[in-house]
Order: sequence, then C-alpha cells, then structure tokens
Amino acid sequence: MSKINKFFDGVVAEFKKVSWPTQKELIDNTIIVVVFSIIISLFIFGVDQLYRTVLEAIYN
Repeated sequence: MSKINKFFDGVVAEFKKVSWPTQKELIDNTIIVVVFSIIISLFIFGVDQLYRTVLEAIYN
C-alpha cells in the first residue's frame, strides 16, 4: 500500500511541475489543429478524387 501512496505522491508532484496553457492559448491551439485537420482532409480528398478519375479513365 505504501508503494501505491508513493506513486500517487509522485504523480501529484509531477503535475505541479506542468506548465498548463491559459484558456486563450488552449482555444488558439485548438482552432489551429481543427483548421489544419480540415486542410489536410481536403487535400487527401482531392488527391483521392484525382486518382479515382485517372484510374476510371484507364480501366474504362
């Protein structure tokens, strides 16, 4: 039981060392991730459509 308590004490100590982002930083970073995810998804969709069109032209 003392090992478990020691483990959780260590976890709490490490969490106190963490530099947590402010709410504004969190919102800004979330927006960046969402926008880049959409951009990458659109790029992959475009490439997929291009490959589909080329392969349909080849096989038809």
